Amino acid sequence: MTTKRIICLALAILLTLCLAACGDEGNIPFPDTKGSAADTSADVGGGTDTEKAPLPTSDIEDTEDTEDDPDPTPVFSDYSIRPAAWENVVWETYTSVYFTVEIPRGWNVQWQGDANRMQWIAASPDYTVGMSNLDHDYACKDPRAQSLLGFSVSTAGGTVREYFEETYRDSAEYFTVKNSCVPDDINLIRQARPYSTIHDYEAIYAVFKDANVEGEGIYSAVVMDSKDVWFNGLNYGAWEINRILTEWAPQGDLVNWVPVIAHIVESFRYTDYYIREWQYIAQSALTPSTELSDNDPVMEAFEERSKSDTIIQEKRSDMIGEYERVYDNDSGNIYRAYNGFLDDIGDQSRFTPITDSQYTEGYVGWIDRD
Repeated sequence: MTTKRIICLALAILLTLCLAACGDEGNIPFPDTKGSAADTSADVGGGTDTEKAPLPTSDIEDTEDTEDDPDPTPVFSDYSIRPAAWENVVWETYTSVYFTVEIPRGWNVQWQGDANRMQWIAASPDYTVGMSNLDHDYACKDPRAQSLLGFSVSTAGGTVREYFEETYRDSAEYFTVKNSCVPDDINLIRQARPYSTIHDYEAIYAVFKDANVEGEGIYSAVVMDSKDVWFNGLNYGAWEINRILTEWAPQGDLVNWVPVIAHIVESFRYTDYYIREWQYIAQSALTPSTELSDNDPVMEAFEERSKSDTIIQEKRSDMIGEYERVYDNDSGNIYRAYNGFLDDIGDQSRFTPITDSQYTEGYVGWIDRD
């Protein structure tokens, strides 16, 4: 027994010395984790794949300089851009026996009358955006004769401003004219009516409140001169008012809807049936114009509105709606973003606050928080 113990002890000592020698010079099945990837490959030598352990990534040095590499992901991405309705219009043609007109899909068209006197309206589903056209109307000169003549409006001075103020006096909470101008096409009207005198021709820009909606609009008409007709102390004379055109939208949005409304106006056409009926009523072989006039002269009043008032109005609208308006430097678009968007998105160069002058340019959509 003693001999066996002596032999076992001698073998243990010999094994320890061999292991120590292997640690300094021999092949090691696992690499020294404190070395680099290149050092490890040299140490492994001819070992098989099953003898190699994966390199721990925490100890591997990244030899590439990434300090100047751009961050592939934005600092803040929890937002989405929602295009506005006026930027995604799909056009469709509305047809009646008297006229055709192109309108945005989903809009409504209403009309009444005939070739003698006709009015039509094209408006959004909630009627907060739209336009209307009435070929002619009459306004009593003497309000005392108004009920006797059956007119809905009376204007002593016969001005366009009076006509619209009286028209909306009862239906709107307020109707305030901000500015007006004489459209450039007045000479064309004079040529069309060579035997009549224009008493007043204006396009006015006004703000209003109707059915709890604050809006803005352009209102234009031509008032022709007419004779006074006195009888028993009352003036039964009436102003003839032609080319009555109105365009409206929520305050701050009319500038966005102008191209859409202009397309509606320019697409309007009377049908052959209307022309034949008009010729019968007028007892004339002349052909009336089958389309409305160019919308640009009417918009002059809107373009000439006070820039400073518009900026104040737009800022007030953003404040009430809790928006901040931003400029997209990538696309050149202006958006209404939720309040605090620029703080959320952090240090970046794509979105910047707009300048005061850009408040008159409108916007193409919204930026919402996801």
